[in-house]
Amino acid sequence: MKLVAIDMDGTLLHTEKEISDHTVSAIQRLQKEGHAFIIATGRTLQDAKKIVSTAGIPADGYICANGAMIADRNGHILTEKHLGLHVATDIASWLHERQFYFHLATSEGIYTTDGTYQFFLDDLHAYAREKNDGGKMAAIIRDQADRQLNNMGVKMLPSPEDIPGYDFTAYKFLVLSLFPQKLQTIRTAWEPNPSIALTSSGRDNIELMPFDAEKGSGLTLMAKQLGVTPANTVAIGDNYNDLSMFKTAGLSIAMGNAEAEVKQYADTETADNDDNGVAKAIETHIFGIRQ
Repeated sequence: MKLVAIDMDGTLLHTEKEISDHTVSAIQRLQKEGHAFIIATGRTLQDAKKIVSTAGIPADGYICANGAMIADRNGHILTEKHLGLHVATDIASWLHERQFYFHLATSEGIYTTDGTYQFFLDDLHAYAREKNDGGKMAAIIRDQADRQLNNMGVKMLPSPEDIPGYDFTAYKFLVLSLFPQKLQTIRTAWEPNPSIALTSSGRDNIELMPFDAEKGSGLTLMAKQLGVTPANTVAIGDNYNDLSMFKTAGLSIAMGNAEAEVKQYADTETADNDDNGVAKAIETHIFGIRQ
């Protein structure tokens, strides 16, 4: 038995944020042959479960919020790591004051604060002014963002200072900006904080999490839970938040669209997410099909 842990954005999902029929068929065969399919994502459990269940490939386990929350196939939480609500308030207030778009993944869904969407639009308009044909690019980015936010069902907080009044567990922040130098200010401010870990799932974002949350430790726990030896684990991903999983897995596979530095940490590479890279990786390394 093999355990295959698969990232979502940029990996399992193609550019339009869906799972191709080819990939669905490969994962269904994977499970029918007795192997385990695990989701390893920065997304929330609710979001991840909805996507794979709708596609007809419910997972055998879920590593969510970059390892801050781990659940079995039924969605029962096995373990979770969280940001204290006062720490979450400090981070949210800092981000809001500096006009970053962000959302907070919690046990009760995804939250943001009033006004942050306007920060995103302001960022987008400034980016478009710097680029040739920027208006067209901005329209495409906004359309993709709107669809994703609507699918996630983001909830509104009146202000960051209201966070301690909510009865939820805070897992992680996702912060978006099209300007790398703006994102760098977050690293400068928060990397020295020993209670916070920073990672990224793309060039346009930074994620702030509990210091001990990572996909790699989640993969170790899921393997133990399912009785799979470390040597029989496979990890497929595309970005920096997948590196701990690459270090843990018996076989690590980078997507063709992965960052160049991320590929250096992988054992091998597959096609990109718009060319059925996950399906091809499974066919090659699990089924032994030569591409």
